[in-house]
Amino acid sequence: MVNTPYTVIIVDDELISRGFMEMLIKPLEDYRIAAVLSYAKDAMQWCSRNKPPDLILMDVMMEKGMDGLTAAEMLKQMYPQTKIILTTSMVDTGFLNQAKSAGIDSFWFKSCSEISLTDIMDRTMAGCSVYPEDAPAVMLGALPANELTSQQRKLLRLLIDGLSNREIGERMYISPNTVKAHLEDLMRKTGIHSRISLAAKASRLGVVVSDSDRLEPADAVSPSSIPPHR
Repeated sequence: MVNTPYTVIIVDDELISRGFMEMLIKPLEDYRIAAVLSYAKDAMQWCSRNKPPDLILMDVMMEKGMDGLTAAEMLKQMYPQTKIILTTSMVDTGFLNQAKSAGIDSFWFKSCSEISLTDIMDRTMAGCSVYPEDAPAVMLGALPANELTSQQRKLLRLLIDGLSNREIGERMYISPNTVKAHLEDLMRKTGIHSRISLAAKASRLGVVVSDSDRLEPADAVSPSSIPPHR
């Protein structure tokens, strides 16, 4: 008896990443690519119009519209039988915890993973949940990025968004002087002595992702607005 290959859709807004995954999966006998899509919203619409795939490979961050993490959580609620692997080149460890909380099956760092994507696919389809213990080790100046606390990550996100100490303090429920002290501590530990340089380097390395780069409300799609495929 011949086994039917698993159907896969690839969702990534970067042409190179889409091409890499397509080239990797096409020769595999156990998988068949059903669609290659650019945006998370496209995946939501595709699944509503077709039989949901066995596996979705979804990039976490999209250049515009809904982010992959939000879409993956919604798709998992609508099609619980579909396995989802989130992929990213960002090293923001916050994504790992959010993906686990959302019930996403597996997670793969594109450029720094010790496990190949095909191995994670096979293990995920076998019923395993494959997550790295931590994000890849990246240095933010002299400080390993995986040693940043959740509070420091939030502060950096707000700093990247260009908020003042007063505005950051309002978002974090701390005083502007406390914000200043936290920033000075970060600059001392990283050896980066400018808030602009600190924000720029954190953003460029993908250590944290700006809140403004996450889900854009105007482009959000609610689960109730897309009927499940029947």
